[in-house]
Amino acid sequence: MKIWAIAILSMALFYGCGGEPPTADLEAANRALQDARAAGAEKFASSELNSAQGAYDSAQKELNTEKEKLFKNFEKTNTMIADAKGKADRAKSAAASAKSKAKGAAESVIGDAAAAVQRAQVSLDGAPSGKGTEGDIEQLRADLGAANADLSSARSSVASESFDAAKSSAASAAKKAAAIEEGVAMATQKYAEMVEKMRPWYKRM
Repeated sequence: MKIWAIAILSMALFYGCGGEPPTADLEAANRALQDARAAGAEKFASSELNSAQGAYDSAQKELNTEKEKLFKNFEKTNTMIADAKGKADRAKSAAASAKSKAKGAAESVIGDAAAAVQRAQVSLDGAPSGKGTEGDIEQLRADLGAANADLSSARSSVASESFDAAKSSAASAAKKAAAIEEGVAMATQKYAEMVEKMRPWYKRM
């Protein structure tokens, strides 16, 4: 009986009234932090992630401090760990929401730019190409190629979740497309003026 009594007393002294250290719960909180990072929280929910990391660090410190005590009570530690995990889960959710919103905004800008490039293509296809405008049309086709390259870059940026870069590339494509349409209008006017000058004087009246 004395041996059992000693064993029970030893366990009581080791664990105190707080039970076993909640190391498994702390590990779960850490996994939640890693999940938040994997969801893009460092980029899309940095403040929430920093808050979760701070809560986790505090909980870990509290656990280590309590484990050193003769009489342990992990009630406060458990509360802090739960808080850290909850904040990590919220950081993950916030990252997913922000990422979805940023992706949608980028795709909208790309859609508008793609439509603008398509209009420029149609306009350029209908542009008069004759003596005096060949150089203009050739340059405009090169500009259209650059606009399409910007669109391709924008789509690649979306795939890599670089949504600001995607919007910037798409905006560049749209700007080039607008310049192409303006250039086509100028080339068309130039061609019409050239044709008019080539008409015999008696047909201009």
